[in-house]
Amino acid sequence: MRPWHRISRVLAGVALSVAVIAWGGCASDQEKPDQGPQTGPAGGDERKSGAPLGAQPGEKVKEYDLNRDNKPDVWGYYATMEDPARPGETRENLARKEWDFNFDGKVDIRRHFNFRGETVKDELDLDFDGRFDVTTFFQGGAKVRQEYDLSFDSRPDVWKFFEKNSLARVERDRDNNGRVDRWEYYTDGKLDRVGLDEDGDGQVDRWMQEKKDTE
Repeated sequence: MRPWHRISRVLAGVALSVAVIAWGGCASDQEKPDQGPQTGPAGGDERKSGAPLGAQPGEKVKEYDLNRDNKPDVWGYYATMEDPARPGETRENLARKEWDFNFDGKVDIRRHFNFRGETVKDELDLDFDGRFDVTTFFQGGAKVRQEYDLSFDSRPDVWKFFEKNSLARVERDRDNNGRVDRWEYYTDGKLDRVGLDEDGDGQVDRWMQEKKDTE
């Protein structure tokens, strides 16, 4: 695919993801999601997209046809969940939902829910190539971490960490070798300092402090 074509698809995907997140409402969760590694890529087949995941053992699926072409475009998966506030009490809840927004047969967005119906994780395919490029984790009603695959090789190379919905830290793997080599720290949402790994050992070798406005 030509570079500008891919860029245009990514931009279209970004616009789509923003619209869907707005449509989906606010996310909230009192249960801790898997935080994963703090300084390296998270592996696993879960990052792959493509065809709908399908119902897992014990789940039921409901299908919806948005464009009325007799092919499902939205899939809702229901499972029996235990109420964390009342151990032993269960009910059937929506556990996961998938959307194919450009009607190409591949899942563009996968959203995971907890017992209360609150979003705990979003997975987005920005360029509609059948693989998830951004994964967002939620905790306590706030976004806590995002993982980006900007090289489109099914491995994250940028990690964003949030505190009270405000960006606190960004880690980057600039040479895509599986190690973080740039750390960005933010204060009140503004870049404060940057740490660089210059010899590839995974440790900060040089710090750069952002200049502060003195006016």
